[in-house]
This record gives sequence, structure tokens and C-alpha cells, in this order.
Amino acid sequence: MQRVLGLLLGVALAAAGERAFASPQPEADDRRAILVFIGDDFSRPWVQGMIDGFRTAVLSRPNPPVLYVETLDALRFGDQAYIEEFRDWLRLKYRERKIDLIVPLGEEGLDFLARKSGEPWPGVPILYADVGSVSVDTRRDLPQAIGMSFEDSFPASLGVIKQILPGTRRVALVMGASELEWKRFGGFADKVRQANLGLEPLPLNRPSLEATVEAASHLPDDAVVFILAPATDATGRTLTQTEACERLSAAANRPSFLMGRHDLGCGAVGGLLRDFRIFGSVVGERALARLAGDTTPMVHVPMERYTTLAFDARQLSRWSIAESSLPANSTILFRQENLWRDHRRLILAVLAVVAVQTCLIAGLIVEHRRRRRAEIEGRQHLAAMAHLDRLAVMGELTASVAHELNQPLGAILQNAEAAKTLLDRQDPKVDTLKEIVEDIRNDDKRAREVIRRLRTLLRKHELETEPLDVNELARDTVALAAFDADSKGVKVTVDVPPTPSIVAGDRVHLQQALLNLVLNGMEAMADVPEERRRLTVRATPNHQWIDVAVIDSGPGISQNPPSKIFEPFVTSKGDGMGMGLSIARSIVEAHGGRIDARTNDGGGATVHFTLPLQRQS
Repeated sequence: MQRVLGLLLGVALAAAGERAFASPQPEADDRRAILVFIGDDFSRPWVQGMIDGFRTAVLSRPNPPVLYVETLDALRFGDQAYIEEFRDWLRLKYRERKIDLIVPLGEEGLDFLARKSGEPWPGVPILYADVGSVSVDTRRDLPQAIGMSFEDSFPASLGVIKQILPGTRRVALVMGASELEWKRFGGFADKVRQANLGLEPLPLNRPSLEATVEAASHLPDDAVVFILAPATDATGRTLTQTEACERLSAAANRPSFLMGRHDLGCGAVGGLLRDFRIFGSVVGERALARLAGDTTPMVHVPMERYTTLAFDARQLSRWSIAESSLPANSTILFRQENLWRDHRRLILAVLAVVAVQTCLIAGLIVEHRRRRRAEIEGRQHLAAMAHLDRLAVMGELTASVAHELNQPLGAILQNAEAAKTLLDRQDPKVDTLKEIVEDIRNDDKRAREVIRRLRTLLRKHELETEPLDVNELARDTVALAAFDADSKGVKVTVDVPPTPSIVAGDRVHLQQALLNLVLNGMEAMADVPEERRRLTVRATPNHQWIDVAVIDSGPGISQNPPSKIFEPFVTSKGDGMGMGLSIARSIVEAHGGRIDARTNDGGGATVHFTLPLQRQS
């Protein structure tokens, strides 16, 4: 009865496997066919990994062969009667299917074929693959077989453990209790000794998983746990794939290590792990070569081809294993987010950019302060130079100033003498005296206004802006130079709008600039006949600007370009310093305006400047 149940279960598993893994093909198919034969059942992740890798390597090629997969499930059904009944069932199942290559993965499948010389596919070429060597005598029992021997990675795995935990002296081996598992892993204790790493095996298997877990929690300080994929315990209970690893790793007082890449994440540290997807892929490539006619008896695959160094970051932290102690090219999985570790280059790049920006900002601030200081110093120098220029101008206007003061002072004197004469009479006329006193008062105000203008113009101060009327400024400036114009025979005309033109500026500085232009214009006409000496001061508002021009009838501007007259020390006077027009330009530009000069088409020159008008509310 047990045999029948076993056969039925094997048939069900095989049918499920064929449906799951075989490529859907029509029954009449003349393509070549490969049968993959596995000792374990499909539920094991390492089996799934091998099949996935094999399928990827084989079916991704153009015009791939037909692929069948069967499992012996020898771990659970290992008695001889079942094995023979399963062979008969396979013979029946594939009686109408042509198989061109059989690929047994693991020694159990190879042994199944060797017992009956390849039955139920006698004479069909065989490509077997296993880790290390196999005990089957293929030369005698399967002469049609060629093999693949994958280098055993277990000794190297022990070397990795020794590298990251140098104090390790004992390795506690945990394996399943079934006959098949003892056959697979029973010799690993000898491998520990033969590795020549100063290690001793420490068997950890107990009658049950619970007892094994308890023993793992009391290991010596120089021990580690090596979990060899246990599938059953001594009570016969089948363990889930990660059950043993999870429970042992959680309870063990020492780090645990693994054999297969597929189990990483169950609580073990990791190590040099076999990647069975790569294993299956390598075998698949070799199977295609065998179908193409390659009959090399044995191919040896180095462990570097199918293993990977992988570790669980959480367990490294738990056991205080430094990442720097890991072998080169190690992969670290399950990292918890760490900004500095995971994005160090980005952070350094951002910090570098911030540092550069900080330096640039600091440099700009320093430059701004330097320029501001230079601007303040420049204005101070401008004020000083302008003051000196005003003093020089006043020297030129001495006669004009004396004339303007002499007239009101002479009138005051005459009126005072007339008043004294009237007062000496017996009956002075009061009305006449009142008129004389009023004349004296007006002449005094006129003299005071002249003195005020002079004091204002001669006062030394920095540029201070306030609203002022450009039209009034033009009239006052012309009045200040009126006597000088009369003495030089120059007729001066003021042409300004009747309504105020308000700008924000410094009255003294702007008046000085305009006065310099007026005096230069009068001096330019010294060699012109007196009847042609005409000078016009014109103010023309234009939207947001006002243009103030001084137009003379002299010979024009000899400098080329005409704007060169505003440069320092450029003068046409024999005794001039060449600073007047340069100071005028500095004053205008300090008020946000521009100054320019040109020679008129009909003769003479025009020097003009523009200033921004204030908006009238």
C-alpha cells in the first residue's frame, strides 16, 4: 500500500513538474529534447534555482530544444521498490517521446540511471553534474555519460569564516537526519579537519530541532554554526526551507553561516555562497554544447564560476563584524538606510558645492564692501576736488562777485547819505525817508543773497540729494556768471520751460557742473568777434529725463572724439589744469546721468548732460 501511495505521489509530482517547467510544444515536434533529472523535489529553493538557470541558458537560444524536467524526490521516497516502479512509470510516460540528452543534477539522479544502465532511456547520451566527485562508476555503468565537476566551495567557505573571525577554533555542523542527507553531508566533518585552518568539527545534531536549537545557544566562544540545509530532523519531521536557519540563527550565541545563496536573509551572517541559478546556467550551456557534438569526458568548473561572497548587514552589525574585514568584492545585503554610508559621494559633492558657494558669497561680500568703501572714498575725493575746483572758479569770478556786491553796497551808501541829509533839515519828509529805508532794505537783501550763493557754492560737503528745480538752478547759475559774461562781451540766453523740472540731486554740485560748462563755453569764444559771442543754456524735459545743454558759438571741439574733453588733464587753456570738465562728468554720473559733447554743424559746440526726472505725485 505504501509503495502504491508513493508511486501515485511521485507521478503527481512529476506531472506537476512537467507542466510547470516543460515548454509548451505540440506533440509532433522534430526538435531535439533534453530531460533534466533531479534527485530532490521541486519545493526546495536550490532545485528551483537550478531549473531557472538551466531554462534561461537553454531556452534563450534561437530554435531551442524541447525541455522536460523530472524529480526523483529521493529524500522522502527512497525505498528500492518505489524506485523501480517510478522507473516503469517513466518508461510508460516517455514511450512516444524521443530524448536526445539526459541531465541528472546531483548524485541521486545519476545513481538512478546507473542501476539499470540508463533505463528507461538506454543508450541516450548523459551529461551529469555534481559538486566534487561522484561515487558512481560511470565508465562501467554509463559509458555514454560525460560529466561536470564543480569545485567544492566548502573549504573556501571555512577560510572566509577564519578571515572575518580569526579567533574561530570550532565549527558546529548542522545537517538533516535522513539517510540521504547523511550521505551528502556526513563527510563534512573530515573536510573541516582537512582544510588545515586549525578548525575542529563540532557535531550539533540532536534528536529534534528544538534540542538542536537549545544546544546552539550554549556554544563556546571560539565556535561558529554552519547550517548545511537540514530538511528533516531525527523524529522524521520535514522542515521547511528556512525553518532550521531562522530558529538556529535566532537562538545561537555565536554567528551562523550558510552554504546556499538562496537562504541568505534567514538570520545567518552569510559567507561564500553557492548560487544555484548560476550552477544551472553553466550546466545548461554545457548541455547545448553536448547536443552540438562536444564529447569532452569531464569539465571542471572552478568555484569562482558559481559562488558569490554575500553577507547580511543586519547580522554583521549584530555580531560586530566590521565590513572592512570582509573579503574583496563582497556583496552586503539588507542594509538599513544610512545617509553617509550610502550617499557619501553625493554628500561630499553637495558639501563641496556649498563650500564653493560659501567662498563665492564671502568673496562677493568682501568685494561689495571694498567697492562700497571705494565708492565712499571716491565720493569724498570727488567732493574735495569739486571744492578745490569751486575755489578756482570763484577766483575767475572775482570781478563778477565784486560787481554784484558793489552795486547793492553803493546803493545802500547813497541812500544812507540821502537819509542823513533829510534828517539834518528842520522838517524832514517822512514819506521820502520811508522810501529810502525800503531801498536800503532791498539792496541789503540783494547783497545777502549774493553772499548766500557764494557761501553755498564754496561750502565743502559730500554729495547730498534733495528735490530741486533744474530750471531755477540754470537761472541762478547764469546770474552768478552774468558780470563775467558782460566783461567778455558774451550774450547769455536762458531757455527753460515755465514749469518746474524736479530732479533728485545736490544743488551745490550740480550748479558747479553747470557753471563749469558755462565758463568753458564763454572762454571758448574769446577769439570770436564780439557780435557773434552767443551762449545759450537750454533745459529740455523728455519723458523720464531732462536734457541740460550749453551751446556756444566758438570754433568747436578740437579733440577727437569730442568726449575726450571730459578726461582728466585734457585742456585747451594755456594755464588750465584740465579738471573742470572731468569733475563735471563725475558729478553728473554720480547723479545717475550722462554727459556728452559735439561740434555743431553751423559752428560752435554743444555740451549737454541728462538727469532722471522725479515722478510728480
